[in-house]
Amino acid sequence: MSQLIDRAGAFARFFGKPKAPPQPDMPVPAHPSPHRPAAPVDCAAVAASPKQRVRKAFTEIPLNPREKQAIQALLEAPGSTAPELSAACGWMPTGWRTQMLLLCQRRRRHLWPGEMRSNITNGIIISSLAEYDADSLQFHPRKGLERLLRGAVAAA
Repeated sequence: MSQLIDRAGAFARFFGKPKAPPQPDMPVPAHPSPHRPAAPVDCAAVAASPKQRVRKAFTEIPLNPREKQAIQALLEAPGSTAPELSAACGWMPTGWRTQMLLLCQRRRRHLWPGEMRSNITNGIIISSLAEYDADSLQFHPRKGLERLLRGAVAAA
């Protein structure tokens, strides 16, 4: 029994006294939110058509070289799968989808003028510019946006 008490004493001397749990009246530190704060909602942007929002997104934030390559691959090979589009760009099989996600997220305040929900999926993010056929796994430029996408590629 005395050995057990000695071990407990040695443990306490080495590690120090155990900390008391926070009391109910003590403020508990808030954990940082994993999501960015919501951007102020622009009523005109909410009322705008999807085509107007895409036009404004690419006017205010021009394509960078990788984004241009991803959009160009989609325009040149509609009906291709994500690995095929990645190969057309010279990227790994998931590269095209990653670039499209980043492209849309950079322009999220224009593409989704309200608050972007935390449960939004990658498919929903990409669907603002491309249509996806789950049966054939193929991507196509979104109807009515092809001319805008070609203009954004030409301007970059």
